[in-house]
Amino acid sequence: MTDIHGIVHEPSKSQKTVAVVFIYVDITCPIANFYQPLLRRLAKTYEPKGIRFYQIHPDPDGEPSALVTHAKEYEVVSPVILDSKQALAEKHTAKVTPEAHVYLPDGSRIYRGRIDNTYATYGKRRPEATSHELRDALQAAVAGRRPATAVTEAVGCQILIER
Repeated sequence: MTDIHGIVHEPSKSQKTVAVVFIYVDITCPIANFYQPLLRRLAKTYEPKGIRFYQIHPDPDGEPSALVTHAKEYEVVSPVILDSKQALAEKHTAKVTPEAHVYLPDGSRIYRGRIDNTYATYGKRRPEATSHELRDALQAAVAGRRPATAVTEAVGCQILIER
């Protein structure tokens, strides 16, 4: 995978990698943008523990310059990947932004779904989250086990796969 700065990433190649997180986001999705501060905190907390984070933009019309601007504006610390052919989104069966996918180095997916339950439905936000599924999955991966919850329904902006 090549990020918006031209750097090639091979997420599972390092022996220090405990898990790889692909977060599907879109610069025009208000829910994805809402989560950027939390995603930054999670990356800063879990990267030193061997969790690799990547923000994936599954946008056929995406412009790298717009993603660079967005990453600066939201202080994104993870590599940003433009998935203009939507190959990663199809491979991971991503449906909405934001949506998290956590994989072990052997390629097995241990979590797919929402970041937390702040959004009950599109347009309906709780004052604060009461469950933190992505964080729980990351803690489980660091502990060498699988999370108690493997799949949740993500709430966000639909990813339209163009064929």
